[in-house]
Amino acid sequence: MSISVRQLRAFRAVADARSFTAAAEELGLTQAAVSMLIRQFEIELRVTLFERTGRGAHLTEFGTEIMPTVLRVLEDLRNITDSATDLRLLQRGHLRLAVPQMLGCCWLPQVLGPFRARYPNIEVSIVEADGDGVMDRVAGVAAEVGIGPERALSSGISAAPLWDVPMQLVVRNGSRLCTADKRPDMAAVETARWITYSNDFSEVLHRSLLGHGATPRAGDMRVMGMMSALAIIGREDYVTVAPAYAAIFAPVFGVTFLPFEGAASRRRFMQYTRARHDLSPAARAFLEMAQASAPV
Repeated sequence: MSISVRQLRAFRAVADARSFTAAAEELGLTQAAVSMLIRQFEIELRVTLFERTGRGAHLTEFGTEIMPTVLRVLEDLRNITDSATDLRLLQRGHLRLAVPQMLGCCWLPQVLGPFRARYPNIEVSIVEADGDGVMDRVAGVAAEVGIGPERALSSGISAAPLWDVPMQLVVRNGSRLCTADKRPDMAAVETARWITYSNDFSEVLHRSLLGHGATPRAGDMRVMGMMSALAIIGREDYVTVAPAYAAIFAPVFGVTFLPFEGAASRRRFMQYTRARHDLSPAARAFLEMAQASAPV
């Protein structure tokens, strides 16, 4: 059975007007077109819907019986259309975003505030993950889009560049790794004890700064979050590399952020989505704002 929305609308219009001519005027169609739609509807149902007389058209008993159902279907279709319009115009929707905790603390408020002010009816859900886990949140459908440092792509995930973020060495306040002019003593850095918090970046870091692979050396430490790394460095003589935007926490943990040169001095951050997934209007709008609001 193939019943069309045009047939349903013609049925309601004729029933309301009790006239094919008046229904045609309401719908902006010819009388012949309306008659054809009703006839097609009757053929599909194999039941007569209207009694046609010289004084107009009147519902049959069956036509009267199905009218409430037709009205509900048309109302449901109108609700679907209205909902789609609201989504396109960002009058409703749901932004589901995965970000690393430090990025969420230091950068997210600067873009989320304007986003919420512009689109107050959009629901927002933030999922925190470590840098290595952002893609997992997207792949597992916990988030529609993820923002985080560049990683080797997982199966079923697509990525596009967002920003290049400056990276800096983090040392304890007063550390011997810091020269008098607030520059890192790179010779001392090469022999320092390191804290790492990302498998992927650790390899880049160690190869570019320390001249060896990602295998930890005696005295090195691995932690699961950047916040913990900063807290430890503030109390012990360790060193790590962190995004420059995290320097907002330097006074809290008693650490110093030092610029340095080299391959690890900048880190590309990406937007991650599921491959072949059409982003919701809310996600697209947020990513446009994110692109223009790089962390500082």
